[in-house]
Amino acid sequence: MTSVRDFGARGDGKTDDAQAIQHAIQKGDGVVHFPRGNYLISRTIRVPLQMHGRISIDGALGTAKLIMAGAGPALNLIGSHRRTAEPSHFAEEQWQRERMPIVQGLEIVGRHAQADGIRAEGVMQPTFHQLLIRKCRYGIHLNVRDRNVLISNCHIYDNSAIGVFLDAVNLHQINIHGNHISYCKQAGIKILASEVRNIQICANDIEYNHDLKGQGSADVFFDCRAGTVREGTLVGNTVQARESPGGANVRFLGAKDHPNAVGLFTISANLIGSQARALDLHNCRAVVITGNSIYSGYRHSIWAENAEHLVIGANTIDHNPEYRGNSTDQLVLRNCRNVSMTGLILQHTRPANDPVTSSMEIRGCHNVNIAGIQIINARGRGIALESCQTVRIADSTIRGTPDDKAYRAAVTVDGKCAQVMVVNNFLGRGSDGAFTLPAVRGTASGNVMV
Repeated sequence: MTSVRDFGARGDGKTDDAQAIQHAIQKGDGVVHFPRGNYLISRTIRVPLQMHGRISIDGALGTAKLIMAGAGPALNLIGSHRRTAEPSHFAEEQWQRERMPIVQGLEIVGRHAQADGIRAEGVMQPTFHQLLIRKCRYGIHLNVRDRNVLISNCHIYDNSAIGVFLDAVNLHQINIHGNHISYCKQAGIKILASEVRNIQICANDIEYNHDLKGQGSADVFFDCRAGTVREGTLVGNTVQARESPGGANVRFLGAKDHPNAVGLFTISANLIGSQARALDLHNCRAVVITGNSIYSGYRHSIWAENAEHLVIGANTIDHNPEYRGNSTDQLVLRNCRNVSMTGLILQHTRPANDPVTSSMEIRGCHNVNIAGIQIINARGRGIALESCQTVRIADSTIRGTPDDKAYRAAVTVDGKCAQVMVVNNFLGRGSDGAFTLPAVRGTASGNVMV
C-alpha cells in the first residue's frame, strides 16, 4: 500500500498536494491510500493506466477529502481500450495493466466553478464505490469510450450541473446501483450525444435535480437527438424533484428523423413525481412503463410524442388527498403508434394547475388499445380522442366527480377519428352524456352508464 503522505502530501487543506499525489500515482505500488485529512489540489491528478498499471485509490473509509481548486476533474482515469467488451478485443497488456481501476471511500469537493469529480476515458471496468462527490460541475464524467462501468453506494450531491454524465461516450454495460444522486441542477443522470447499450439504473434515490432559474432540467435525462441509447432499465428508484421551468423527472429525447434512437427500455417499480412532467418521452421506441407510482405531475403525468411500441401498464397516477397545492397530472399521447395501455389507475385528488379539457388526451395516434383502466374524478372528459385511427377502449371505468359541472363525458371522439371501438365499459354521465362517438367513426356496445 502506498500512502500519499509518504510522497509529501500534507492533507492540511492548505498546502497544494497535487504534485505529491501525482508522484504517489507514478511511483507507488498501485494501491494508493489517502489517510484521514483534507488534500488540496490545484490541478487534475492524471492516472494513465497503460503507464502506471493496475490501480486502486481509497480514502480511508470516507475519512479523506480531496479538494479540487482547479478546472477539470480531480481524478482522470485514462485507458487505451478502443474496441468492444468481447474477450477477443482485449490485448493481454490491457488485462495486465488497465482492467478494473477502483476508486472508493473518498470525498471529492469542488472549489472551482469548473471543477469535476472523476473522469474516465478509454477504461475497461472502472469501479466507483462509496464516494461522496459534491460542489463540483460534473460528479462522475464518462467520456470517449468505456466498458463495463460500476457505480454503487455513492453520494453524488449538490453539483452545479450533472451528477453522472455520459458525454459523447461509446459505452456498453453500465450499472448505477444503490446511490444517492441529488441536488444537481441540470440532471442527476444525463446521457448526451453517446452510443449507450445495456444501462441499468436500479435502487437509487435520484432527487431534486432541478434548477428553479434554468430551463429543462431532469432527474434522468437521455438526450439522443444525436446518438443512441438502447437496452436498459430504470427500476426500483425514487425519482422526484420540485417543479422547475420545463422540468421532468424522466426525459427521453430522440431525433425526429431517427425515432429508434432511444428505446428498448423498461421503467418499472419506481416512485416518480413532483415535477412539471413526471415522464417526458419524445421520438422513442419500445418503452415499457409499468408498476410505478406516479404523482404530482404538476403539468403532465406522462407526455409521449412520436413514440412507437409504447406499453403503459399497471401504474397508479395519484396523490394523497391531504397534500396541499395543485397538480394537473394530465396524460397526453401525440402522434404515437402501436400503444398498449392496461391496468392503469388515474385519480385526480388535487385541483389542476392548468385549465385542461380532459384527463387523457390522445391526438393523432394509430393502433391504440386501452383496456382495464380506471379514470376517477376525471377533468372535463376522461379520454378525448382527436384525429386517431384504430383505437379500442374496453373493460374500463371512467367517471367524473359527483356534482362537477365541468365534467362533460367519459369518452369523446371527434369527427376526424376512424375505426374506434368503445365496448364493455362503465362510463360516467356528464353534461354531454356518457360518451360521444359519431356513428361513422366507430362502434359502441356493452357499456353501462353510471
